[in-house]
Amino acid sequence: MKIMLFFIVINLFFLNVNAQSFNPKTVTFPENLTPQDFLFLKDELKDVQVVMLGERTHFDGNVFEVKTEIIKYLHQELGFNTIAFESGIYDVWKAQTKINNGEKTKIAFEKSLFFIWSKKKEFQSFIDFFDLNKTELKIFGFDNQITGEYGENELLIDLYEYCNKNKLNFKLNKDDLELLIESIINSGVFDEGDISYDKYKSSLNNLLVNIEKKPNDEVHFYWKQIVKSLLSLGEYSFINKPILSTFNTTSDDNIRDKQMADNLLEYIKIHPNEKIICWGANAHFVNDMSSVKIPVIKEHIPMGSYIKKELKEKVYSLASITATDSIYLNNTWSKTPLNLNSVEQFLKNKNQPHLFISSKQDEMKKAQLNRFFSPIDFIESRLDLLHDGYIYYNQVKQATLIDFDENEFISKSNIQNKSKIEDLDKIDKLKVKETVLEEVVIVNYNKKATYSIINKVIENINKNYPTFYFNSQQFTNIDVKVQNESVTNFDFTNKQFDRGYNQLERNSKQLEEIKWNIRNYFKPTNIRQFRSLTYNNPIMYGSCFNIRKSKKFVYKIIEVKIFNEKTVFVINFSIPRNHYTYTKRQIAGNYSGTLYINKDDFAIVKIIENWAYMENPDTSKYDIYGWNEKFINKEINFESVETNFEKINNTYFLINSDIEITGKLYDKENNQYQLKMFINSNWKNFNTENPDKISYKEEIELFDKIIFNKTFWENYKTVK
Repeated sequence: MKIMLFFIVINLFFLNVNAQSFNPKTVTFPENLTPQDFLFLKDELKDVQVVMLGERTHFDGNVFEVKTEIIKYLHQELGFNTIAFESGIYDVWKAQTKINNGEKTKIAFEKSLFFIWSKKKEFQSFIDFFDLNKTELKIFGFDNQITGEYGENELLIDLYEYCNKNKLNFKLNKDDLELLIESIINSGVFDEGDISYDKYKSSLNNLLVNIEKKPNDEVHFYWKQIVKSLLSLGEYSFINKPILSTFNTTSDDNIRDKQMADNLLEYIKIHPNEKIICWGANAHFVNDMSSVKIPVIKEHIPMGSYIKKELKEKVYSLASITATDSIYLNNTWSKTPLNLNSVEQFLKNKNQPHLFISSKQDEMKKAQLNRFFSPIDFIESRLDLLHDGYIYYNQVKQATLIDFDENEFISKSNIQNKSKIEDLDKIDKLKVKETVLEEVVIVNYNKKATYSIINKVIENINKNYPTFYFNSQQFTNIDVKVQNESVTNFDFTNKQFDRGYNQLERNSKQLEEIKWNIRNYFKPTNIRQFRSLTYNNPIMYGSCFNIRKSKKFVYKIIEVKIFNEKTVFVINFSIPRNHYTYTKRQIAGNYSGTLYINKDDFAIVKIIENWAYMENPDTSKYDIYGWNEKFINKEINFESVETNFEKINNTYFLINSDIEITGKLYDKENNQYQLKMFINSNWKNFNTENPDKISYKEEIELFDKIIFNKTFWENYKTVK
């Protein structure tokens, strides 16, 4: 024991001495920056063709602003003209093409880049800069993922058109491939229900071989890399073995990083004279991981290591680092103190707004504790091997979301006020064939008649449900039971603003009144903790009303009956696929339900949805925010939602929903407690004439913001 203690003390001593002796030269520059503040980069970047401009996280708004100033300098003084983003190779190519053809830069960026940049206020200075200089600048996407509306809605249309135009044989069914790609994007699942992985892989590989026989021009280059990216996406989702850790990146990212490197290197081959700035995460831009010895993270092979090996001194990795000492998790900030012997603490002690540290000095060859790969854990590594240079930020400010643009939405609505089929299936320009079904005659409730009814429902969605703005009043009671005893019960009212059921923008709510009847073990803080109340409209979000996805559901007419004085078809539905693309739930589960469809206008007047969840993944068990500290885990086993619609002035509105959720709570001794949650909501007082618009920024969702109104609640039953 004494010997072990001796070695521990000696180890700590050397760590402390090493930290104290670490004293690299730094360049100080001010808080409010201009491009001229980066003159020190001129010598640092001599003969460099590619600058990899990193960021520690994708949530630090002021880092975006500083990176924009750096890009201005690199463009104006050093001749860098291409900005390559950690966003989809197809999406960004499409954005550049659209900009060349007159599309607004802001719209093109919003439809191509990850929203973590394009929809953040602090990124708008870059968009403005690019727009002013778009005749001199160009963009490229090196990511293998599909990251924007362009990719989601147009990639496969363009792929099949490209194949037809170039007489390339591509045998995968377009509709099935669209659904598979959507499953990969939204669920991270390779759904072999229609296309097996072997067929997917062989078909794309055959297509790749044939593309590589074409001349190496810009168009063929892009499609070659897009097909490679689709192959790597498929491989990743098929393997689907995520590694849970506190690190931002692990070997789980190796497939993606390798393809990102390939996309960039192949681009450089056909554009050998371009000077390129890469915008992405530090972790992807690491040059060399050989000094990292910690398990899990040491197996990561970053994109930057491939680029460095190929380009050597012609690439420069410039990382952004901070001394952040807290993390936002489970809707709250938690402290993550700095290690006193860390690089971050050394830089923080200098108390300067910004510092630049070059790795071209002996001090940087010393192994140092750092938190470059995790918001929590420190590891030891050689800083000169990780990146070529570092920019330190003494303070970081969280990026802020751009508020919903009402005028843009109105313009968009006027253009896209088409059928629900086109709205939910922007990928597919084909309309459903008209089915003569004014009077449906059902013989033995056959399958063809059932699908004809469902098609008519989808065709008539825009006719039956609102496609316009409106307000309503929401009245909700939530009752949470543990071991069949209510531990939380409360009523609240919202003023709600809907943008129509013909698009996917969720409604906005302003909490008006709240009354706590019981508030014990569970103390929720805001409406968002009840997801079913935020995305509560199956007409908008139900997969069985999407023309492509509806074909994968199993429907069965169980009866024709009178309901609310109308003849209705009662149809059961189910889906043999258990992931988000079809269930709209993050936890895998069996999704089924019942539809009540009016015979005269094919409007759905009642929907019952059921989710029987499979084992909750470990990643979902941390959702215990608001619960007494006695409980450490929660899982959900079953959810049922009944939604009712009523016709008001020739339009069907959602007027009632009943939600029941059952599951389990676990305490520290792993004892189980039965959990039940009941949510009853009613909507009234619909206003379609000059409704009060509630932007997302104006939402009021925090329960503690509302003061108890005794007079209102004394008259609540009358109001309701």
